[in-house]
This record gives sequence, structure tokens and C-alpha cells, in this order.
Amino acid sequence: MRFLDKLGMTNSKFGMTLLALMLSGASLMAQPLRLAHLFSDHAVLQRDSDVAVWGWGKPGARVSVRGSWALKGVQTTVGNDGSWRVSLSTRPGTVSQIIGENGTGPYDLHVSSAGESLVVKDVRLGEVWICSGQSNMEMPIRGFGFQGVDGAMDAILSAGETASDVRLFDIKTEKKTSPVEDVDAVWELTTPGVAAKASAVGYYFAKRLSKSLGCPVGIIVNAWGGSRIEPWMTREMIDGAGLTQKELDDLYAVEEQPDRWPETPELIWNGRVAPIVGYGARGILWYQGCSNMGQPTCYDKLQSAMVLAWRKAWGMELPFIYTLLAPYEHGDPDGRWRPFFVEDQMKTADAIPLAWYVSTETLGNKVTVHPSQKREVADQMCLRALQNIYGVALGIDIDSPRLESVEFQEDGSAKLRLTHVWSDLGSISSRVIVGFELAGEDRVFHLAEAEVDWDGNTLIVRCADVPHPVAVRYAWRNWMGANLQKTSGIPVPPFRSDDWAY
Repeated sequence: MRFLDKLGMTNSKFGMTLLALMLSGASLMAQPLRLAHLFSDHAVLQRDSDVAVWGWGKPGARVSVRGSWALKGVQTTVGNDGSWRVSLSTRPGTVSQIIGENGTGPYDLHVSSAGESLVVKDVRLGEVWICSGQSNMEMPIRGFGFQGVDGAMDAILSAGETASDVRLFDIKTEKKTSPVEDVDAVWELTTPGVAAKASAVGYYFAKRLSKSLGCPVGIIVNAWGGSRIEPWMTREMIDGAGLTQKELDDLYAVEEQPDRWPETPELIWNGRVAPIVGYGARGILWYQGCSNMGQPTCYDKLQSAMVLAWRKAWGMELPFIYTLLAPYEHGDPDGRWRPFFVEDQMKTADAIPLAWYVSTETLGNKVTVHPSQKREVADQMCLRALQNIYGVALGIDIDSPRLESVEFQEDGSAKLRLTHVWSDLGSISSRVIVGFELAGEDRVFHLAEAEVDWDGNTLIVRCADVPHPVAVRYAWRNWMGANLQKTSGIPVPPFRSDDWAY
């Protein structure tokens, strides 16, 4: 202040601005060495990769970072903004095979700068997956009120057996209108108490994957019940998604409610995605869409654009495994908006590379939007990861069947052939197949009977009320109790032969 007094600036706008800059600079200079919360004890770092490690310190100071799996560390200089970032190799040639099975650890991460030092303990090298979406991804093993998860008791009681191999980083940051630099969370071993609160889909996936690959698996659970897809994206991402002007206008007309889940752009991206961008990961698990069902004509564009934008931000082509919405009455079991939306969801797998969906058509519940069969969803995701990302030969065809052709016969039946069902098509426990409809020229659909032909590849569908069918649909209502699946248990998702708008 005396310095400013001499310049006669204490009461001027310029003087106060200069003082603020001086105080800000002093604060940066005094900033202690620290790491992003992602690099806490029990962290899992993506193996066979070059992983980013970052934090903050005194501007201009040298920073040295070394993992105990490597003989040499790396150095960098803290930037003027107080941040620093380095890249560490976790590839086989740099990892000691002596410590831990297959060189997975546990290891220590050492960071030092300007006379300060930090040590992160019990670091494992393994597989990291980002688990995002809304409530069906968020739903914990212990369930929600009045809504349980199948196998929860067994999962909690047996969690201690794999607590060190399955690790959780659970992000709970509130809405943010501008990007933040860090999240308030730490890595945890999935002891029974931690497993109980963990995402059921994420936990079941991680446990299966860990056992299959014989390595630790870390899940970054970043899910928010009720959230639309827009909060997971920036406005720039949305504007570049290829939406029509009307679709953009409708989307931006949504008003944020302070006491509700996020619905408008950037509010989750800023607080939960931006701070973890670049953390080494193998891929993304996504279970979202219910809150966007009013956008059946543009959700596929938004979902595809989000994935491509996240990949660009991470600087890698992260595989994307996502779940189609499960059957549920949504206020009217005979309504058809859910299957139309699911049809839109499926388009992402055709639109961008390294994207696969899993079907939940036999796993829904008429009276709750949160079906209890989370393990079955996770198993399908795990099968997809094992086959398409880790190259494991599974011995079964895990692709969901799709309608390949339909022939309307003179006897009034419809003969359907599906893809990916080589002698593999059946109904649950050989019961009557539920979920088919036929329509004639009047475009009025009637429930129909269906049976699997002798070859296991073909379906014959009939309806006495539709003697001359021109269209066939399967599972094309919000809730039908549809039960067609492959004998391996892979559900057949909704399909239709027509292109009608209703």
C-alpha cells in the first residue's frame, strides 16, 4: 500500500487492479505443491499406456515425478498459472515385473518440487473405466429407496475378497457454471461398505473384468440421476452436433431448475468432466437417456457428438459402451415413445467407430424405471469389452440381433430373419414369445403370436386380426413384457419393418 501511496494510486481503479494482480501473484508463489485428487492413495493408473499426472505448485519451480515401477522419473516446470503436467509410461518395457503379479503393483508415486515432496501410496497399474450417465448408472449396490439390486447381499458380503483389485473414485461435484480445476474425491478400496455405495453397473463390470483379465480395475463413477445429456457437453459441442435450428432452439429453451438435477449445457461438464480430462482410461461406460426421451429425432446426434468431443478432449479414441433404455410404462405402457427413442440411441453405434450398445429389453420392470438386474447389464458390457477391446475369444456371438429381412406370406404370416442368430434364437425358458405386432394397410397394430422356426434363425409371426400384414414390429411399446433373446441370454432390442412416424 505504501508503494501505491507514493504513486498516488491507492484510490484509483488502476491502483486497485494492480494491487489485486500483486496479491494474486503472491498467492501463486505461496501455493504449496499438490496433486489433483485423482492421484490419491489407492489410485489405479491405466496400464500399457502413457498416463498424464498433474497438479499445482510454485510458478517457475522444477517438478520431478517418478513412479516406483520405473527407474527414471520425468521433470517439468510449473507454469505461470501455477499448474504442471507430465506424462509417465506404464508400458511393459518400463514396468518392473518384480513387484506384484504381472507388474501391477502396489507402487508408490513420488513428486517433489522446491524442497517439497509428496508420496502417493498403494498405486496399482490396471484398467480404468469412466462410468457416466444418469440414475441407472448411479444406482448403488445397496439400491435406492424401495428399489433393490439383484445380488446386492452377495456382492456386499463378498466384496472383501476383491477389495484391493476393484477400486472406486466416486465424483459428486455439484452444478458448476464455469470449469473447475479439481474434484473433491479420493480413490477407495471396495470394502463391503464402499461396495455398497458404488454404482452397481460399474462395480459388477469392474469385478467381472478384474477376474477375467487378472489385474486391478478402477472405475471413475461420474453419474447424476435425472441429468439430460446436454449438461455433459459444452455449448460448442452441442452447436457442432449437426442439429437443425429448431432442434437447437428447443434444446436451449429448456430452463434450469435450481433444486433439480442438471438439464442445461455445461453444468456437469464444468464440475465433473473438465477436471478429469486426460486421466488415463481404457474406455467409457454410459447409461443415460431417460430424461431426453422428448428428443427422439436428435439424441443420436447429441450422443455421437458428445463421444467425439470427449475423445478429442482426452486425445485418444476412447471406446464407448452404452446401454439402451429398458422397458418401463412411462405413464402409458402402450405408448411408443420409448422404442422410437431406443431406435435413435442405436444409431450411434453405426455413426461412429468403437461404439457398441447393449440391450436391456428383457430386463425392464413395468413399475420402476430402475430395473434390478444391474449385473446382467454389466455382464453384457464386460463381454463387449473383453471381445472388442481386449481381444478375448468368447466362443459366443454377443451382438444383438437386428431385423435382416421380412417376407409376408400368402397364408397371412410374416417370415422374419434376424442377424447374429445362427441357430441361436429362442424365447425365455421356451415360453410363448411376447412382444410382436402386425399391421395391415390400415396401419393399426395388433398383438401377434410368434414362434421360432426349426432352423433357429427364422421367426414366423401371425395374427388372426391381420390377415394381410404389411408391417411387423417387436417390443414397440413402452412396456410389453417382450421376452425374445438369444440362447446365450443376449436380449433382442426393439425393431420394426416400417418407417412410419408413429
